[in-house]
Amino acid sequence: MKISSAFAHRTIRAAVLIAFVFFIVRISRSDALSYYVAPRMELWVKGLAFGLYVLAMHQLYLAVRDVLSKKKTAAITCACSSHSHDQWKPSVIIMYAALIVPLVLAFFIPDAVLGSQMASKKGLNLTPSGILLHSNSGDAAPNLIPNHKLQLDSGPSFPFNEYTRPYAKQAADMYNQPLISINDDIYIESLTSMDLYQEQFIGKKVQISGYVYRLDSMNKNQFAVGRFAMRCCVADSVPLAILVETDTPEQWPNDMYVVVLGTIKKRNFDGKSVLDIDAKSIDTQKVPTNPYVYGNPYFGN
Repeated sequence: MKISSAFAHRTIRAAVLIAFVFFIVRISRSDALSYYVAPRMELWVKGLAFGLYVLAMHQLYLAVRDVLSKKKTAAITCACSSHSHDQWKPSVIIMYAALIVPLVLAFFIPDAVLGSQMASKKGLNLTPSGILLHSNSGDAAPNLIPNHKLQLDSGPSFPFNEYTRPYAKQAADMYNQPLISINDDIYIESLTSMDLYQEQFIGKKVQISGYVYRLDSMNKNQFAVGRFAMRCCVADSVPLAILVETDTPEQWPNDMYVVVLGTIKKRNFDGKSVLDIDAKSIDTQKVPTNPYVYGNPYFGN
């Protein structure tokens, strides 16, 4: 293997690594990192950028060293055929392409929030408690068997067990509010609690903000309001939403950020029992700085 070939490979590797570093730095400085990863992962991504930078400098050092010394590395002087990582084989070219093509797309495609098109493809989650109830599929469905209940002094009870205890407490706290307000810091847990105790919340007033989403199976007077819930990164995000009914659906196009005030009802949608807001008022609202919602790390503590 000639030194020029090894130099080319190492230079390409360094360039790809530096490009990844520049991309991470760019989205970090433009506050677009939250479009890709959850806040708890941002420090790890920034640490990754530093590691990639170190690796890139190492590759450049090896490339320059070989040119200046005009000596072959140990892998090059070896006569056996197993050291093929510096050869221009199709597998090597494919490997470079698999790294370079996503990089080019990342730099030229503008940063954007996941919207109604992606929500339609992934499917709206209108029953978030389903994940909680069926999380222990290998067990004899212990989540489905409440063995305790939280009884309000003047109101309904909220059955729970060791898995649903935090949601019963959250549901009871929400029920006691004259107007249930779904806040960003506990968005996922609030929707899950309401869905878990659907009967108890019928007739309660609620206010929720989110993006407008639609499915083909919805009636003309229906749309959904919700947010994408992210666990670690954008790949695992799921659109959580609640059904809304209004007499003026045409005024609220997809992806508009709105705040809905109305009364909670229950109806059947796509063969499932879901909560539905009979909207009394709908207004536009300023889009939040962070478009996604995340699990509250302190929930249940």
